[in-house]
Amino acid sequence: MRLVVGNKQKELTNEELNKIISTYSSVVVDIGTGDGRFVYKNGLINCNVLYIGVDPSEKQLRVYSKKALRRKVNNVLFIVGSMEQMPIIANNSVDKIYITLPWGTLLESIVKPKKDFVLKIFNLLKKDGKLITTFGYTPELEPSESKRLNLPPMEEELVIKTIIPSFESYGFTLDDYKKLSKKDLRDTETTWAKRLRFGKDRKIYCVSFWKKL
Repeated sequence: MRLVVGNKQKELTNEELNKIISTYSSVVVDIGTGDGRFVYKNGLINCNVLYIGVDPSEKQLRVYSKKALRRKVNNVLFIVGSMEQMPIIANNSVDKIYITLPWGTLLESIVKPKKDFVLKIFNLLKKDGKLITTFGYTPELEPSESKRLNLPPMEEELVIKTIIPSFESYGFTLDDYKKLSKKDLRDTETTWAKRLRFGKDRKIYCVSFWKKL
């Protein structure tokens, strides 16, 4: 797998990745991390936690990987990958998984959950691990992508009757769900969330699940 270190990339084997993971008592994975702001900001604050950011865009990952290298933030990893091509992280090794304001096929996987996708996340988490996902879209503002992915209307009914039951059917236990305002995004340490705070209103939900099995 490709690890982004500053402006460069480095090959990392599955064994090397899981050896690093095993040295930390707490591991957080941010899927679709974009430029890695979330990973970097949290890594600065919680130096005893390993933060892994996964995104298909190496160019994006360089943005905060360079900052991490310059500041010598050693508890962060920026890995090129996606849900379709996830790095081989050992099952039952992750404490929290974040999927924050996903787009493209990652958003589709949240809104129209499929067994393979949900179980892949479920298996990565430790017992009592947690999935926190924040998502939203507006067909009026993103018509081409909504049409391409055949996304249903973003309504609370979709969250309650489709998304939550789908995740629960594959073993997850609902922790909480809530509708967010633009103001609520101020504490979400992602670049896209910062931008949305100043954009037009859209329906955004945060749903969190526990792995209790």
